[in-house]
Amino acid sequence: MLAFFESHLGSIRKARSDGDIAEVLQEIATALGFRSGYVIEYTADLRGAKHIIDSHRDRSQWWQEYFRSPNRAAPNRVAEILTLGGVQVFGAERYEGIEASIVASARKLDMLEAVMVPVSFAGSLVGIAGFAGAADLSAAQKTALELVVYALFAQLRSFGSTGIFVPPEALTPREKEVISLSAEGLTSVEIAERLGMAARTVNQHVDNVADKLGTKNRTHTIAEVIRHGLLH
Repeated sequence: MLAFFESHLGSIRKARSDGDIAEVLQEIATALGFRSGYVIEYTADLRGAKHIIDSHRDRSQWWQEYFRSPNRAAPNRVAEILTLGGVQVFGAERYEGIEASIVASARKLDMLEAVMVPVSFAGSLVGIAGFAGAADLSAAQKTALELVVYALFAQLRSFGSTGIFVPPEALTPREKEVISLSAEGLTSVEIAERLGMAARTVNQHVDNVADKLGTKNRTHTIAEVIRHGLLH
């Protein structure tokens, strides 16, 4: 387990964006036999989420709906789970009493079974890391997982990010070229001349990237691509 811990700790230390953390989460999940991973940094009152990073790209809408649902876990239940600490195993029973549409979405998005690691800092309950699936972990694996999760939380909190992040659809090599040159300040016409294409084709590539990221304009698109480290 020392090799597991050192390997993932190195990846965590190198992480510089939400996208990097999502990649590390997936690496940890795969290494331990899970299918995906996510982290939730709760608001101080435990009623909402300040920051969510999920390695599963289809769960963004799920998180929005879950935290809007009046039937989700109450703050006192969240506090109870976090206070227990350790590595905890949950099945479909944790959705008892929650509206059917949420349960149906949970089943579709592989959220029924999960192993969770509560996280606290300076005596305050702050969040949780979850991994989809029901892997049978040894005592050594549980200890290593807890250590890695705490290191991961410390790193992501240093970013100061908020909101929900799931990995966007990967950018094509040409999209990366266009966005990279746009980030350098080149216009569509200048990029077209550099890459040997029409300016309207350049604009189409930018629009495609904006669709993948849900951004509003070229400046916003470039900023989000850079923030999430999608040019690497």
